[in-house]
Amino acid sequence: MPVADHEDFLDFTLFSRFSLDKIQDWITWINAAGDIVYANEAAYTALGYSKQEIYALKIFDIDLSFTPEVWATHLQRLKALGSRSFETQHRKKDGTFLPVEINSNYIEYHGLEYNCAIIRPMVDRQRAEKREQIKNHVLDLVAHNAPLKEILAYLVRGVEEENPERLCSIHLLDSSKQFLRNYAAPSLPAGYSAAIENLKVGPDVGSCGTAAFEGKPVIVADIQADSRWRDYHALAAEYDLASCWSVPIIVDHNDVAGTFAIYHRYPQAPAQADLEQMEYLSNLARIAIERHRTAEELRLSDSIFKNTSEAMLVLDINGMIIATNPAFTKISGYQSSEVIGHHPVTFGSPRHDRDFYDAIRKDLQERGSWRGEICGVKKTGEEYINWVTVNTTNDDKGQPFRRVVLFSDITEKKKHEERIWYEANYDALTHLPNRRLFQERLQQEVFRANRLGTKVILLYLDLDGFKEVNDAMGHQGGDQLLIEVARRLNAVVRVTDCTSRLGGDEFTVTLLDVHDTQAATKVASSILELLQAPIMVDTHATYISASIGITVYPDDADDASSLIKNADQAMYQAKKLGRNQYSFYTQEMQYVANRRTEQKRELRNALLNHEFEIYFQPLVNLRTGIVTKAEALIRWRHASMGMVSPAEFIPLAEDAGLIHEIGSWVFIECLDQALKWRSQLHPDFQISVNLSPVQFKHTAYFERWFNLIASAANTHNCLCVEITEGVLLDASAKTAQQLLRFREAGIEVAIDDFGTGYSSLAYIKRIEVDYLKIDRSFITNIAAESTDYPLVEAIIMMAHKLGLKVVAEGVETEAQLALLDSIGCDYIQGYYYAKPLPRAEFEAWVLAQQQQV
Repeated sequence: MPVADHEDFLDFTLFSRFSLDKIQDWITWINAAGDIVYANEAAYTALGYSKQEIYALKIFDIDLSFTPEVWATHLQRLKALGSRSFETQHRKKDGTFLPVEINSNYIEYHGLEYNCAIIRPMVDRQRAEKREQIKNHVLDLVAHNAPLKEILAYLVRGVEEENPERLCSIHLLDSSKQFLRNYAAPSLPAGYSAAIENLKVGPDVGSCGTAAFEGKPVIVADIQADSRWRDYHALAAEYDLASCWSVPIIVDHNDVAGTFAIYHRYPQAPAQADLEQMEYLSNLARIAIERHRTAEELRLSDSIFKNTSEAMLVLDINGMIIATNPAFTKISGYQSSEVIGHHPVTFGSPRHDRDFYDAIRKDLQERGSWRGEICGVKKTGEEYINWVTVNTTNDDKGQPFRRVVLFSDITEKKKHEERIWYEANYDALTHLPNRRLFQERLQQEVFRANRLGTKVILLYLDLDGFKEVNDAMGHQGGDQLLIEVARRLNAVVRVTDCTSRLGGDEFTVTLLDVHDTQAATKVASSILELLQAPIMVDTHATYISASIGITVYPDDADDASSLIKNADQAMYQAKKLGRNQYSFYTQEMQYVANRRTEQKRELRNALLNHEFEIYFQPLVNLRTGIVTKAEALIRWRHASMGMVSPAEFIPLAEDAGLIHEIGSWVFIECLDQALKWRSQLHPDFQISVNLSPVQFKHTAYFERWFNLIASAANTHNCLCVEITEGVLLDASAKTAQQLLRFREAGIEVAIDDFGTGYSSLAYIKRIEVDYLKIDRSFITNIAAESTDYPLVEAIIMMAHKLGLKVVAEGVETEAQLALLDSIGCDYIQGYYYAKPLPRAEFEAWVLAQQQQV
């Protein structure tokens, strides 16, 4: 059936009034012969087909579980039922299979039978189900005391099956706690695993050795670029391992037991969901390790217990004690003579009421046995918990004769289980509820508030300047500060409210059973006021403040996850407003956040849609008037918004990680253009390209640039890279090495916007540069009597002493030009000569200048 016929068919169906192509679910109509008579856009694009291609197929081409005979049976069954749901797989155009869930409906139209199906992919649900399956199975293995190696191996395999691109490992510390031993790493290359067996724990020992040493996550997105891997760069390259994220496995009393690591074969930084998953997985591993240790202890205790026998009471049919064994005395403290003739209830805990014992008596009468937990009281008055089994022995006539009570003291076991639960739900440092318990309670309180018609107010706190305190005082000092902040937060809120620590320096306060937002204002103001008082760290007075975001249920959101997101946005708004204050969530914040997300999505398509353009602004030699240099400036011509300012989209590109692709495109385009202008305009023509500081954190693209320059002719000094003072300040060994490689490749280096950031010529000693570009803010007000004039003069003089050329940016007047000429400036850039121009206009302008000169 041609496409037009398919669309004519749709016009006569009862769905013709709707725009089915706008629906995200897949919708198909299939006739009795198996022909696809209609498929909406979501369906055929998801499977990789065009509209013409999908209509040329039958259902048997997509779902291999169907044959003509099976299809006929399916349609008859569907006719009887009206509708049915099932799961299957659909084959995509590229031959891969996609799991889907289908809701099929029987439709009879103009005497013909059709299967109308609504289809949804199952990938996300399967991923969630897989993670839940991993958790449940691990906990089940723990509960059944499975071998630790089996549990951890299953955990690693489960993570790798969820994402086959990942290679996972678990290393455990040896008895000396100085070396890490391979414990579970099924997919890592055997040679690599052998090479890192007995990995030394210490600083700068890859990801795992460092994580075990520091007791905190170590995220290495690019192994070859990370100094902590310097001794293992060759090993990682040999086995094609490019990134490694490692988190320590922390057990009792903040003791590091080992590490959990995820490798990739390409440079990869984790998303927030990855970090949360790793924290969760390391927690599962921790529970398994702790249970293993407990099981070892219990096995030893069990051996001792068997040698001394289990505590036992023998009761007559009326429940009176007639005999005990020595173990009973050992456990309870009572001698046999003190309990014989008494009922066991006499030595029970008052927490058990009459109904509790009546229920035991009923079970014994009906089934002859009972088992469960009973609290007892020792002779010393101390309560303890027993695991009790009661069985009945009969006399020769088959009538109940005696009750045999076996019991063991499980008090420590119960305390251990309670401690495991506590550690899984409470922050070990501040003893506040952790992220997991906070989210669980917040959702419960949302349900409760909805039922009672009250409000839930969430305050999201992030400490201002905590990193500086942590760096200055060390982690121990930072911990002291966090403990005191938690104490002060608890002093502000009511007993019915909830204070939590999400991790790092992030806290939340949940206000319950409130009817207006005045409570939030009062609590937030009190928190800010309390935090103004100095916090003593060791003997030093430390000052801290907080930025607080506030959101309200149900005013701002109708579920817990949205509340958390809103409060987080409001907190960042408080940061932007100057910190040490609170900010309420507004719909405007949501709009801004959504708009940023949309712009990031549009940025991803901008390169493919050829929406970026490069403009060029000339740099004029002040001595000769000749133009042999230009700065490249990127522009984004948006399809609907027109020209978008780089000040708006460059930060978005940096935040989204797109700056690397965009920057690489600019570099390659400018290299090609510079070589053309060397033949057309001047043999020494040079183009300056701006590099973002973010680009130095992921330098894989640099290698491609160096290869392109090495393979081309006449490239020496055809390009100059401009970096900011921020990059210069962060002149790490890696940054210095990369800038040195630029210069070795024949690319000059310029410091852009000099004087606006961390101006110090001392930084230039670390890295060899060729040009200083004085920021336009100094040039705008330059005059012989201005304070900017001697500053500019001093910069030029010192630069020349260091052998550097100077470019003045933002020159707009002849007076500025004259002053700069008088103090020896080398190059001029600004509107006095020309604004940034498109390529063709720039060429024409330079040719005109050459004729004038």
